[in-house]
Amino acid sequence: MCDYSKTMLIRPLIQQNESLSGFLYRLQHMNGYASVSCIVSQLGLSASTSQNNEFSGKALEKLGELTLDEVEMYEKHNGYYLQNIFGVDLYTKIIMKNRVKYCPACIKENFFHRVIWNIIPIQMCYHHQNLMVDSCPKCGSQISLGTFMNQECNKCSFSFLDTHITITTNSIFLESQKQIIEGFRDNNFLVIDKCNLVQFFRLAYHSFHLLIEARDYTELSHDNLLFFHNRAKGEKSGMKMAIALANVYWMYLDFPNRFYVVLDDFLDRNKKMQRYGRLKGFESIFNDSTFLWLKESYVSYFIKQIDEGMVRKDFSIFKKEPELLLKRSRVRREEVRQDIGNGYDKLHELNDNKKHQIVTKLTKGKNIYLVEKSKIEDYLRIRENLISKKEVGLILGIRVKSVQKLVDSGYFTPIKIANSLKEMFNIHEAKEFMGKCKGSMVTIIEPSLISFHEALKKYPANSLTVVKIVEFTLSGQLKPQHLTHFGTFAENYYYEHDLQNCLQLIKMKRENDIGFVFNDVFKKLKIGDRRLWRILKEQDIQADFTLIMKNGRKKYYFKEETVLKIKEIISSSKGVKVN
Repeated sequence: MCDYSKTMLIRPLIQQNESLSGFLYRLQHMNGYASVSCIVSQLGLSASTSQNNEFSGKALEKLGELTLDEVEMYEKHNGYYLQNIFGVDLYTKIIMKNRVKYCPACIKENFFHRVIWNIIPIQMCYHHQNLMVDSCPKCGSQISLGTFMNQECNKCSFSFLDTHITITTNSIFLESQKQIIEGFRDNNFLVIDKCNLVQFFRLAYHSFHLLIEARDYTELSHDNLLFFHNRAKGEKSGMKMAIALANVYWMYLDFPNRFYVVLDDFLDRNKKMQRYGRLKGFESIFNDSTFLWLKESYVSYFIKQIDEGMVRKDFSIFKKEPELLLKRSRVRREEVRQDIGNGYDKLHELNDNKKHQIVTKLTKGKNIYLVEKSKIEDYLRIRENLISKKEVGLILGIRVKSVQKLVDSGYFTPIKIANSLKEMFNIHEAKEFMGKCKGSMVTIIEPSLISFHEALKKYPANSLTVVKIVEFTLSGQLKPQHLTHFGTFAENYYYEHDLQNCLQLIKMKRENDIGFVFNDVFKKLKIGDRRLWRILKEQDIQADFTLIMKNGRKKYYFKEETVLKIKEIISSSKGVKVN
């Protein structure tokens, strides 16, 4: 019969780490209650909540009245204490309901139910390092809390104190269990680098998407990982969950190397939609900025995969965040063709001419062609800046033929793409060249100056050319002036005396290089042109250089020594010295 007195006659202290559910059974036995339901009803709890260690605030207050203890004494022994720390979602996933497990070594020392035994993934005793038992060792029946507190199986009468102790020596399993238990004891304890217990479990549940059906990396089991759901019985398996968590623990040790091993195996094991679905499940963890460190390594891995041709640009995370593609160093050949409008033959021609670098990878029996991204960017950058010879002429304000003469004189560097015969030029080179030849800007052009095109018309074409004007401008002997910041040679003006000085320099150089022109020779010798022709013919003296003009006419040049020879002939024929 239940005693509804204000306080209990026998009021034992709750043991360290004891669950409130187990404590109620001890109160029942010590106070002679026929059933624990007597106490449960006094606390206003249901049978389910009392068995699962879930005590409301009012129930704790009532328990304090029955035992004359402070409510605060019981808070950490209550399942809801863990729920407040870890949140409803995680609490629901990891708390064992309507059954218990136990450590055979612990109950031999002191038989009571521990709070931590309610946590599904904890399958090892921290103190004794032996495995927990979650069913009757003899008949395999599940163990309720009431059955456990009676110390024997209600189906086969097996005494739980006789349970064989199983020790595990698997280092990763032991280490992971210890770290998880420490995490339950201290909220700030880092189970793995950068993750406390709550963060570790959040990471684990996302990482399961990568590990499902994978091999057991801890080598504790020969079975593939199926997480903690025993699908045959429709219940959670604590050992499967503990092994799964040990694998998560393993994959984030020596980070990111083991993480990359798991990703390699995942890609080999999962294909098509299954692959995308599971990756999507894992990638949802990146919505939490806490795991930015993980995202960086994950992205780096798949950047390498895309650079090796193993995945495409529409793959999972790249589809969600296309800006990540900017980090890759190689691009598939078909993408390059779309971007630059060149066919495959042209691309390989560019590769042969070192304009691109194409890498061939054999994937699944097929050749994948990858182009170095930096080479493409260089090529596109160059191509964007390329202009034709005609366009150079428009920038300079001169004819295409004059541009070619500047090219022949080394002022411009022609560029050929692959085996193309067409010469192109860098637009920046043309603009920079025009800037050097513009001279100074003024507000008024003096009357004594002559424009660029007027100068070319006024002075002999064989003397003053575009090339010569450029040469004398760059050397500082011509100082052009112009009215605007922008413009071409057509807007340039030159002092005539500067032009004439330059013409004299041209003449002197020509005389030194190829000799005096015929007209200058007879003037220099002070004889007529007919007499000079007769002397040349009679003495069989040939011009040192003959220039054939466009109209077919010829210009004859005589070097200084030839002129002196003619002078001596004239002098000897007269018998006098010719000055």
